[in-house]
Amino acid sequence: MTAALARQQQLAERREEIVTRLHDEVERLRRGEIETALDLVRHSLIRLHDQILRQAEHITGPLDAGELRALLTALADEAADTVARTGVERYVPRPGEPFDRAVQRPVGRAAAEGPEADRTVARVVAAGFRQGERVVRKAEVVVSRWEPDAE
Repeated sequence: MTAALARQQQLAERREEIVTRLHDEVERLRRGEIETALDLVRHSLIRLHDQILRQAEHITGPLDAGELRALLTALADEAADTVARTGVERYVPRPGEPFDRAVQRPVGRAAAEGPEADRTVARVVAAGFRQGERVVRKAEVVVSRWEPDAE
């Protein structure tokens, strides 16, 4: 009986060692995955940093509104590309398409030109971002609303 209990104790201790080793291995792998994901973001942000500095070197005088708009748009595109490297894509609704609460957030209201334009996107305020079917951030839009004259 004592020998059987001793054997059971040894087996329990061995199982505990195995469980501890597996837990440690899972934690090590998890940390590695997180570091790999962070490295992707870090490298992308470093590229964005470098591009901003390269753009700054080309500025030799005051920028007019069009040049400044083009520069900021290029930087925003590079930021979107950086985010895309993490598996998240930019989503920009088109004006006139139906408003979709699942992927768009209304931030304003505009008068629709006719009843067919009711509840459509009038203007995009901010792009949305998706990762596959998952919405990371809804696009912010101004929604057209038709309000017939109350006569």
